[in-house]
Amino acid sequence: MRNEVLRIQNVTVVQDGVTLLDDFSLHIFQAEIMGIICINTNGQDYLMRLLEQNAPVQYGRVYFNERLVNSYQGSFIADNKVAVIEQKSRLIENLTVADNVYVMRKRFKKYVINSHVLEQQLDMFTHEADIELDGASLVSDLPPFERYVTELLRAVVSGAKLIVIRDISNVLSTADLMKFHSLMRYYCSKGFSFLYICSHHEEAFKVCHRMGVMRDGRMLKVLDKSQFTSENMIPFYIDEFSKIKQERVKVRSDDAILEFKDLCADDIKQLTFSIPRGQCTVVLDMDNTVINNLIAVISGYLSPISGEIFLKGKPYTQWMAKHALQNGIAIIQENPVKTMLFPEMSYIDNLCFLADKKLNPVRLNNRFVKSVEQEYESFLGQDIYASDITKLSKESLYNLVYYRVHLYRPDIAFCIQPFINADMYLRRHIIELINQLKKRGITVVMLVTNIADCLAIADRLVILSNGAFLAEYPRSDFYLFTSDSIVL
Repeated sequence: MRNEVLRIQNVTVVQDGVTLLDDFSLHIFQAEIMGIICINTNGQDYLMRLLEQNAPVQYGRVYFNERLVNSYQGSFIADNKVAVIEQKSRLIENLTVADNVYVMRKRFKKYVINSHVLEQQLDMFTHEADIELDGASLVSDLPPFERYVTELLRAVVSGAKLIVIRDISNVLSTADLMKFHSLMRYYCSKGFSFLYICSHHEEAFKVCHRMGVMRDGRMLKVLDKSQFTSENMIPFYIDEFSKIKQERVKVRSDDAILEFKDLCADDIKQLTFSIPRGQCTVVLDMDNTVINNLIAVISGYLSPISGEIFLKGKPYTQWMAKHALQNGIAIIQENPVKTMLFPEMSYIDNLCFLADKKLNPVRLNNRFVKSVEQEYESFLGQDIYASDITKLSKESLYNLVYYRVHLYRPDIAFCIQPFINADMYLRRHIIELINQLKKRGITVVMLVTNIADCLAIADRLVILSNGAFLAEYPRSDFYLFTSDSIVL
């Protein structure tokens, strides 16, 4: 008989009239990786509080290690032996890896700390799990993968009975995510249990033993490993993606708007590929090596060591790169609603922000603004008249970001990690916004480290590994591609 680590039984939580968890049930057994696919983010944060701190519930019960720890009658234990690994680090940045793994855990009572001994103890764990990690390194210097490994080791050393992994694919590259999944399987074989929370079923299929589908704080369905098929996910969201009408642009095979020829710069190694005009090209950086370098070169912050870049058949000079926007290249950053909007400005002022940045700028007078309001009200609705954008929904703010680029109408729009931190509903909406850019005649380049949902809108896939070109697929050959099939 399998030991039960966690049982959440018919839990309901309502706060300020909003239902955060709705008759929510979940079972996790020892040495199991249980997944939850979140169609939207409703209830996710409260579920974390419930797991870690036994937060109050109105109905239902929670059992941890087969012991009642929480119910509508009250909480019986302050904290559970649960570790959470998510995008926001829970490590202390100015301490070493070894210090974070050993010293900062509960019940560590030594007053004199021998760093050398701690590093030796850590080496035993890393060697056993075939991990390369320097215990003397400062956490602040670690790349994302090593930081997550450090948090995982701390959870293991502290004796956590359940380790929650939440939305790490937004940060890790495809290659690093595969390595982290291998570590999860290793520790699962040692008896540790995992709850893996993500936004895409294909990601969960690769690592989980069972998987639940959650929407609006309710568990809709639980699938066993034998049921891990895309067909079983259709009732939840795949059919919504299939309704998206693709904007197809007929282009000649030699009609490239942007070309890289033997480009070398920092981690970029003799990179050669081209971007067809009017299409959506996904550039998948398998190990998260060159996305930042590419954007730095395109925007003039990094000078190429060698090689050439051509924009519309002409050399793309360093001077042009420093004036990329005026030369028809726009960049939509990661988390654009946080990095690209001005909360002190109205919706229409944000929307028109780029309009006077062209080589032949327009005057932002009242007549122009009224014209924009009339043209874009059909896309944006009454939000276009909002004076305070901080009160608007996330979907409306994404509209603002993408339709600002739509109004500016550059030749190329680079979208950096467009689906990061987006639930499935928002992902679908972003795909529709990218479709609008294509319909406008704008060439779209998506720079990503994870392929999930990108192929729903893409016309072409370019794969980079270790800073160099690896492979490319036209849309007709997408069925040949899986991230597991790529040899790094």
